[in-house]
Parts: sequence; C-alpha cells; structure tokens
Amino acid sequence: MDEAYHYSQLVKLGDMMGDGLHLEPDGKWISREYKAHLKSLGLLPKRKNNTSIINDAMVSRVSEITCGNCSGKLKQNRSGSKRATCINCKSQWKLLK
Repeated sequence: MDEAYHYSQLVKLGDMMGDGLHLEPDGKWISREYKAHLKSLGLLPKRKNNTSIINDAMVSRVSEITCGNCSGKLKQNRSGSKRATCINCKSQWKLLK
C-alpha cells in the first residue's frame, strides 16, 4: 500500500478518535488500526537500547552480591538481563529494578 493511503487512513481514524469512538465498547479496533498505520509509516518511536548500561550495572552488582541460599557466586543470565543465576545452586535472583 502506498504512503498516501496510510496518511488518509490516519486522518480518518484520528477524526474518529477525536470524536471519542475509540472509547466505545466496540471501538478498540480504531486504536489498533491507527497504531498499525503509524507503524507502517515509520512514525512510532524506536525502542531505546540500554543493553550496555544494564551490563555495566550488572557487572558491579554481581561482584557485590552473593547467593542468598548458598552464598555462591552469581552470573548474569544473558546480555541486557537484570537477573542473575547462582553458579552452585542454580537459583535465580533479580538484581536490578
């Protein structure tokens, strides 16, 4: 589908949302379709990548904390994860909010 079609649909759906039709019990499709057209046009914000910040915080946090069950060493589950797993007893801990 072309760009002009998506923009015309955005205007039409935006007018419907302005009238409050998307708040009706059967109007959820309006919001869903509006978001789909935004996505197809590339107008939605991109997701921010915080992986390196999380990994740096986890390196210091894992070195400070030991396992609460067996006092073993913790290791980050995977890159970008805020959880760590004990090397000895395999229990999982959430170390960052």
